[in-house]
Amino acid sequence: MSYDSRKRLPGWLFDKHAVVKPELQSRQSPMDGGTRRCQCGAYESVDANKTHLDAASAAVSSAEVGAFEAETAATVQQLRAALSEVIAGIPGGVARPTDLRRALRIDMNLCCKVLRAVSASGPLAAALHLPGTMALRMFLRAARKAGVRQQAVDAAEQATDDFEELVNRHAGDRTTFDSMVSGLVHDEEAAQITFQHRRATFRGQRHLFGLDVRTQIKCLIVQPSAHNPRLLDLANVTGFISLRRLRPTRAPIVLTPAYTMNDDGTLRDVRREPLIPTADPTADIALLREFCSEPTLHLRVVPGRPGLVYGDLVGVAVGKTAAVTCVEGHLNRAAVPRFREPGNEVGAHLAEVRVPCETLLLDLLIREDTYGPIKPVALASADYLAEVHVPGIHTRWQPMEPPEPVAHLGKGASVLYTPDYPRYPELARYVFKQLGWSGDRFDVYRCRIEYPILPSTVAIFFDLPDAPPESVE
Repeated sequence: MSYDSRKRLPGWLFDKHAVVKPELQSRQSPMDGGTRRCQCGAYESVDANKTHLDAASAAVSSAEVGAFEAETAATVQQLRAALSEVIAGIPGGVARPTDLRRALRIDMNLCCKVLRAVSASGPLAAALHLPGTMALRMFLRAARKAGVRQQAVDAAEQATDDFEELVNRHAGDRTTFDSMVSGLVHDEEAAQITFQHRRATFRGQRHLFGLDVRTQIKCLIVQPSAHNPRLLDLANVTGFISLRRLRPTRAPIVLTPAYTMNDDGTLRDVRREPLIPTADPTADIALLREFCSEPTLHLRVVPGRPGLVYGDLVGVAVGKTAAVTCVEGHLNRAAVPRFREPGNEVGAHLAEVRVPCETLLLDLLIREDTYGPIKPVALASADYLAEVHVPGIHTRWQPMEPPEPVAHLGKGASVLYTPDYPRYPELARYVFKQLGWSGDRFDVYRCRIEYPILPSTVAIFFDLPDAPPESVE
């Protein structure tokens, strides 16, 4: 399958109508009548008698979402039409928020929200701009006092009551209602709502867990193996930049440095070795001390979980002044197939978010002659089973919205620079030097996520190409 903490990726992604998105349209695999494959190349086995979301449940979900969307659109359209009549009846005319504020003598923010709602591109987008019902009634009282005709104000008040009833019946409160509607539209307002919820979740989890990290780095460097050019060598770098405790806690930090799997979830027998020499000849990972603060994490392998490593904060105080940085690196030689073959159809690089994190940098570096240009995509999926799941099991992941882009930054270590971690190019050059690889030949792909959800898994993945007919040099 993929490299670096491989997992099954979902073959189903549903949009606001609970149907498969065109760009990730599921299709029957020619390899197996019981396999479903999305365009990005992620495979999952499908039981003919029991799918993750069978046709009947999909139809029900589509009907439920469609009914809510239709009722919301009709109710909001009625309200904004009534508000437009009120605005049109204000003496002196209204062309901008300042006109509305001067005529009604109300808060400027309320004026802006009302005008954005009536001028939005559609009723669902307008729903996200509407003020609360208490503020709307304040606006209508001011309009009545300013001389707007009674019939127009009465109609707007009734439409406001209908909107309030809609929100209470479907959502219970306005915050939940806005979350529901934001999944039906794709504009800046919906994206801002998602961002606000991510940030609020981060702040709550930071308090509950008692620790956070400013930047989490997960970097995978890929090139054809010197031992067998049909296999790949994988260098992995995991970093926590400015990791701090908010209060005394013994919670371990979860690192997931590379277990490799086939598409069916079976483990590949791959030896892991540290990037730098270590005093312990049995150690297969090591901290890159030149890029770690002191004190830093003490590493320990977790029995029963292949590839999983915990880091314990030992002798670390609390607060910003006691924040630590730790970076780990290791290498898997001849680890996974370079080209498509039965049981390995997709390449992927995954990061598991297990610490409240402000920014996640998921970087994939591929030597230019490995494949040529690729078109990677990214998914961020909530891991409801967290550490309980078995690698390769078919779990019901729900892709998070909006989709996270993967940017091609260019080639070489210098393009890795980011204010999130200014030493990143220096770290990359150090790693390339330890490996003896030419860093300028590597294409760099990045997915950057602010406030990733905990627990979640973020994946960059792409189709593996077929092997060329001629021998690989």
